[in-house]
Amino acid sequence: MITDHIRNRRRYLGCHKNIGTALAYIAEHAEDPELKDGTYPVVPGEVTVHVVTKDTHARKDARMEIHKDFMDIHYILQGAERCYVAPLADQPAIDYDPETDNGFWDCEDSYNVLIGEGQFYAVWPMEPHCPLCSVTGEPEKVRKIICKVRVD
Repeated sequence: MITDHIRNRRRYLGCHKNIGTALAYIAEHAEDPELKDGTYPVVPGEVTVHVVTKDTHARKDARMEIHKDFMDIHYILQGAERCYVAPLADQPAIDYDPETDNGFWDCEDSYNVLIGEGQFYAVWPMEPHCPLCSVTGEPEKVRKIICKVRVD
């Protein structure tokens, strides 16, 4: 997992070209008052952006997720959330859907990070994570950009 402020995005440009593309999109649109919730294909099949407004939830009410083909980069526009992370456990059967590149299961988390406005976190393929968890224990609105980034 990577956590940082978007102003430090240049640190990650050499990791993969698609990561640079996603972080550039975030930086360009982070202050855009016209940015609407929706899906934006930035590089078809490589970088897709989802702008969402959602309520946070309690950690106990969610399952860990993984992606096999895409990295997630979550950028907080408004609000704050915790993201819980765990090592990939030896699980023979993960509830995985290749069409959506989402896998879910119940497991213990190892740690969590608090992410606020202007910050992002990135989780690599096969890195278990539980996003959108409440900071205060109560549901709160979070507006964010989620980039689905193909990395090889």
